[in-house]
Amino acid sequence: MDRRTFLLGASGAAAATQVAAAKGRSAARGGIEDIEHVVILMQENRSFDHYFGMLRGVRGFADPRPAILPGGHPVWAQRKADRDGGEIAWPFRLDTHATAAGCFGGLDHSWKDSQIRWQNWDVWADQKGPQTMGYMTREDLPFYYALADAFTICDAYHCSLQGPTGPNRLYHFSGTSGLSLGLDGEYAVTNGGCDDNPGADMAKDDPRFPGLPWKSFAGRLEEAGVSWRIYQEYANFSDNPLGSFVEFRNLDRASSRYRRGRAWVEGSTPENAETSRAHHLIEAFAADVAADRLPAISWIVPQMQMSEHPDAPPAYGQMLTGALIAALAANPKVWAKTVFILNYDENDGYFDHMVPPMAATQPHFGASTVSLRGEEYKGVPVGLGPRVPMLIVSPWTRGGWINSQLFDHTSVLRFLERRFGIAEPNISPWRRSVCGDLVTAFDFDVSHDERHDMSWFTNLPSVRHYLDESDAICRTAPKPTIGGSHGVPSAETGTRPARALPYDLDVLPNWTPEGMALRFVNRSPVGVVFAVQDQISFPGWRHYTVGAQASLDAVWAIAEGEPHALVVTGPNGFYREYRGDAHKPRIESGMHWAQGDSAILLTLAHKSGGAIPVTVHCRHTGAKQELLVTADGGQRLSVPLSAAHRWYDLGITGPGLSQRLCGHLENGAPDISEPVPA
Repeated sequence: MDRRTFLLGASGAAAATQVAAAKGRSAARGGIEDIEHVVILMQENRSFDHYFGMLRGVRGFADPRPAILPGGHPVWAQRKADRDGGEIAWPFRLDTHATAAGCFGGLDHSWKDSQIRWQNWDVWADQKGPQTMGYMTREDLPFYYALADAFTICDAYHCSLQGPTGPNRLYHFSGTSGLSLGLDGEYAVTNGGCDDNPGADMAKDDPRFPGLPWKSFAGRLEEAGVSWRIYQEYANFSDNPLGSFVEFRNLDRASSRYRRGRAWVEGSTPENAETSRAHHLIEAFAADVAADRLPAISWIVPQMQMSEHPDAPPAYGQMLTGALIAALAANPKVWAKTVFILNYDENDGYFDHMVPPMAATQPHFGASTVSLRGEEYKGVPVGLGPRVPMLIVSPWTRGGWINSQLFDHTSVLRFLERRFGIAEPNISPWRRSVCGDLVTAFDFDVSHDERHDMSWFTNLPSVRHYLDESDAICRTAPKPTIGGSHGVPSAETGTRPARALPYDLDVLPNWTPEGMALRFVNRSPVGVVFAVQDQISFPGWRHYTVGAQASLDAVWAIAEGEPHALVVTGPNGFYREYRGDAHKPRIESGMHWAQGDSAILLTLAHKSGGAIPVTVHCRHTGAKQELLVTADGGQRLSVPLSAAHRWYDLGITGPGLSQRLCGHLENGAPDISEPVPA
C-alpha cells in the first residue's frame, strides 16, 4: 500500500513486521533519558466527562462520591435556566451514529467571570444550556477508547483556567497567560491576544497588537539549542500562539525561529485549507519519522476542521491521531524513543462533574500555605479549569493504565523540563506545587526489546473510513435530541491498573469553643488542595492549599447544639464527611496505617461525657464492628482492608451522627482504580 493509505488506515501489519530486526538485542533497563522525542497534539474543546465519563475504571459517571448540589441533588442533576423550562438537566448521550451529534455546534466557553456564580458547581445547564450535559461512549469514540485501553489515561488533568482557547494555549506554550509575571491584559483570560484570523501567514504581525512580551518555552528551546518544531496547517484557529509573542514576530523567513515556529508544512496553502484534512501535515510528520529526523519536541497544530472543536467531528480527530501514531509505528526505531501526548486546550461548554482545585486568592475562598502570586484576575481566582481528556501513548505507558495525579497544561512543560533540562520560570508557585510533572504516568523500567515490541498496534481499530462515514452521517442523519434522559448513565464496569501517586493525606477534626476545627495534613512531597463544602448552608466550596510536608488549620463556626454537615475532598478520591444532628454527640476521628499497610488503625474520641455506641462499617469488605467510645482518651480500632487493593471506604455511625472516611493508601507500588463497593 502507498504511504497515505497506510497512514489513514492505521494498519499495524506493516509496522509489526519491521520490528523483527530489533529482537534479540540487549534487554538492559533504562530511564527518562531514553526519551528522545516528545510529540504533543493539543486538540480543541472537549471535557473529560463528555468524552470519557463512560470509560471503565476512571472517575467519571461511576464516581461513587459525586459532589452534592444545593437542594440535595448529585452534581449530575444540573438545574436548567428558566428559558429552557427550568427543572433538571441530566447527562444524555450524543449518539454519533444515529444522529449528526458528531458535527453539532459548540457552546459558550468564555472566561467564567464570576467565581461566586460557579462556587457550588451548579450552573452548567443554566449558563451553557442543556446541551452541556451531552456525552459520548466507546461506540462514538472507538479509537480513543482503544488508546486508553492500550496506554495511559489521566483522569485528573485540568485545563489551566475556566475560559477559552487563547489563554489556555498560552499556559500550554509558555506556562502563563501573563498573570504570573504581573501582567493582566485582556489576553490573560480571553482570546484577546490570539488573533482568530484563519488565513494570512503574517496575521499576527499586525502592528495594532504589540505582542506578548514574555518568553515562550519554544523560545527557550531555541536559545538552548534543543531541537523543536511546530507542524501546522492554515486555518488553524490560531492554535499556534507563537506569532502572538514579540520574540516570534517580524521574523526573517529564512530564520530558524520562523522555520520551526511560524512556517506552514509543505503543501498547505490558504486555497486548500478547507479541503486538505491534515494530509499535508500527516505527510510532513510521517516523512520526518521515516527518516528519523524528528526534533526533540514537536507540537502538532492541524486546521480547524481536524481539531475536534465543535462542530468538527470527533471522527476527524481520531483519524488524525490514528495517522500520526501509525507514522510512529511504521518506524519502530523512532517509536521506541518517542512519547506522544494527546490533550485538549479547554472544555468548550461541556460539563465535567469534578469541582476543580482552586487557588484561594481571597479569604472567603479558603486559604493557602503556598504563594498564590499570579493566580488572580481582577479579584477572581484563575486556576484550575474543568477536566479535559489526556492520553499518553509511548513504550513506557503501555498497559491500559490510569494516572490520577493532579495535572494541568503546565504539567506538560514540567515534563519537558525534567527530560531536557530547560526550566520554565513563568509557571506560578501554586501550580508548580499542586500540579505534577507527568512522570508518575510512566514506567521507565522497560527493556530495549519491550520498547521495540509493536504488537499493540495491530489491536487498534482502523481509522481508514472515519472521514467518509462521518461526512455521510453529518449530511443525512437527523440532529440529536437535547436532553430527555433521567438519572446517571451506567458507565462501563470494572477497574484498570493504576499508577502509584505521591499523596499521603489526612484531616483531623477537633471540636473547640469556636466550632469545628479541621487540620489539613499533607505528608506528601507535593502540594495538595483540600476542598470543603458545608452541605447545610452551601456557601460555596472553600479551597485549602497545603504545601509539601505541611499542615493548615481552619475553623467552621458551628455553635453547640447546631447540626453540621461538612465534606472534605482531595486528590484521587480522598474524602471525609462529618455529619451530626442538633444536640447530639460529636465524634472526633483520626486514622493511621497499621499491620504492614493491611489495616487502618482508627482512633475515635469525643468530649460529651459518657459512652457513645458506634458502628464502623468497611464498605469494601462488608465487615462491621461495634464499640463504645468513651470520653477518657477515646478508643482505637483496627479495621482490616481488602486483600485485593489498598482502597478504603469506612462508615462511622452512632446516635445522631455519621462520618465517612475514604481514600487510597499509597506505598510506592501500583494498584487498581477505585472499585465501586457492592
